[in-house]
Amino acid sequence: MTVESLLDKVNVVGIGATPQGKLPEYDGDDIAIWALREAIKDSGLKKEDIDGLLVQRSFGGGGEIREIGHRLGMEPRYAHNVDSHGNAVHHATMLLATGLCNTVAIMYGTNQRTNRNKFTTSSYHGGGNFDEVYGLSNPGAVAALNYRRRMKDYGATEYQLGAIAVAQAKGASLNPLAVYRDTFTQDEYMDFRYVIAPLRLVDFSMVSDGGFAMILTTRERARDLPKPGPTIMAMGAQASFLEMSHPDAMYHPSQPSNAKMLWGHTDIKHDDINALYIQDAYTPNVFAALENYGFCERGTAHEWAQGGRLELGSSMPVNCHGGQNRLSYMVGWHNTYDAVTQLRNEAQTRERQIPNANTVMVTVSGGHWEHTYSMIYQNAM
Repeated sequence: MTVESLLDKVNVVGIGATPQGKLPEYDGDDIAIWALREAIKDSGLKKEDIDGLLVQRSFGGGGEIREIGHRLGMEPRYAHNVDSHGNAVHHATMLLATGLCNTVAIMYGTNQRTNRNKFTTSSYHGGGNFDEVYGLSNPGAVAALNYRRRMKDYGATEYQLGAIAVAQAKGASLNPLAVYRDTFTQDEYMDFRYVIAPLRLVDFSMVSDGGFAMILTTRERARDLPKPGPTIMAMGAQASFLEMSHPDAMYHPSQPSNAKMLWGHTDIKHDDINALYIQDAYTPNVFAALENYGFCERGTAHEWAQGGRLELGSSMPVNCHGGQNRLSYMVGWHNTYDAVTQLRNEAQTRERQIPNANTVMVTVSGGHWEHTYSMIYQNAM
């Protein structure tokens, strides 16, 4: 089986989301099941139609496949825990394209804000390079070091970094799901307090409750459903476990190989992309992805992104839903949800809807980009 044999065969036919922010009356499993119910209703299918179930374990506890399966009262042909949204989409695509399943549900829910979860370990492993001894006891510290490296290597400034937070704030202001909907200018960005210099408060993802779910099926079956949805036209994946001493460690080394796979198995080009969603737990990640996936040259993203280039109304808006620092911290699940919303022309308001959206790219990551996944969705029916 080749990569090409998986492509142009699977559609996202249902999406579901809960409110985001604070859901103190629900645990993570309650929230995940809530999101799945919304996705099933959106798809026009029934629970009994689902013969594949993939669940990401949640921050804050929960998401164990056996517990979820029993609560749903399901008998899927295939059921498994996955480690990320990208892994879930890729896994579901393989199950459907090979005929192992006919309809796959993927889901995630968390009550990490209600649980007051804290991210107090480094995004690198806890041994080997002894990173925590030197203060890297939080993923945000690695992200701050990432941007320091860009400042040294390429002359990037703190002001330039603000373009990402400003663009995502504008997108969130139009998104009813977003937790934070206030906007600010790039000058006002500079007045936000540091959390870990050079990163400010609005450069960090929040901690939030919420859930998302999707229903995927084959392109043939999708034709008979109320919302046949977009088709998965390209996929990329790569893992990387390099230590911080590696010269490319701060530039997300899993992404270039991912990009080679993504673009190498499709006729879709960069200019065809109408919107880009990048997993952005910290804003510097956006610059790295823009370069590594080939939208601009390495070392230039901090300049390329200025002047509103990332915002709604541009030729290729980036994270126009608000991202994880303004919409919600959902470890990538919000990206496909909003991509499908845009491709179905259902973005609530004219100001938020990307005109003639046809082709959208989504990236998902884990750790300090230790593993990355990418997908291109297109209205191909």
